[in-house]
Amino acid sequence: MVSIIIIYLSRKLYFTWNDIPFDKIKLNYILVLLSFVGLAGSFFCSVIAWQHILKALGGGMGFRKSWWVITGSYLAKYIPGHIWSIGGRVYLCKAEGISEKISGTAMILEMTALLLGSLTAFCFSLPFLIKHGLPFWIWYLLIPIPFALAVFFSPLLPISLKWLASRFLKKEIKLEIKQAHLFKAFCLFAISAIIQGGAFFLLIRSFYSIEYRLLPDIIGIYNGSWAVGFLSFIAPGGLGVREGALTVLSKFYMPLPIAIILSALARLWMTLFEIIMALIGLKFRKQ
Repeated sequence: MVSIIIIYLSRKLYFTWNDIPFDKIKLNYILVLLSFVGLAGSFFCSVIAWQHILKALGGGMGFRKSWWVITGSYLAKYIPGHIWSIGGRVYLCKAEGISEKISGTAMILEMTALLLGSLTAFCFSLPFLIKHGLPFWIWYLLIPIPFALAVFFSPLLPISLKWLASRFLKKEIKLEIKQAHLFKAFCLFAISAIIQGGAFFLLIRSFYSIEYRLLPDIIGIYNGSWAVGFLSFIAPGGLGVREGALTVLSKFYMPLPIAIILSALARLWMTLFEIIMALIGLKFRKQ
């Protein structure tokens, strides 16, 4: 499926290449730099949110160590299925003295909070998206919200986790989850998603002219596409699926070939940032 999407987008770009308005494309290095600053702000929110999730489970980890275990497990997300990303994080947490019970549960909560944060940013932008006549299927992105909220904030969460552990891991676990820290983590992930969407808007502005009034729309389509990629478990890191969704939504605001180029550029942009953060995290680990 991933290959089909990539081939389809490549063909579309080839046949629409002449529609690119080259006269409107001008590279602005300052905006490129600012987009990376935005990603950094989003990343810091995510690190602090991870710390709150650990605190909610009775654990704890410093900012630098949290930076390392998050970025150190980045590569695992490009293997199909989220289980590898969880496994990588659990392994790194164990080296830092965090038990598998806490780190594994924290990863499940983090992924749920990430999805909720992204969908929250999408919901804030939904009125603007509807106004510009986006396709009806964007409403489907609201379906996971009640289930994610039930998982994240329901008092049944500890009971569910205990049942899963006894059923699949053949272990009895005792968890006391502090909801206040979970709520803080959710808020931080929502802020992170909004900042990241804003950073993507700056990336667009860095080489293609788009009106500032469309900032809410871009935040919405970016986070909506991220959620689509996240929910596609068969695609490693949402590869191809996220780009396809971003292209479909972006074409309402720019020519199709520009939308295709932007979707690919967004992947390279994020991957480069993750590599930089991982190298800094590795330095923290050595220290």
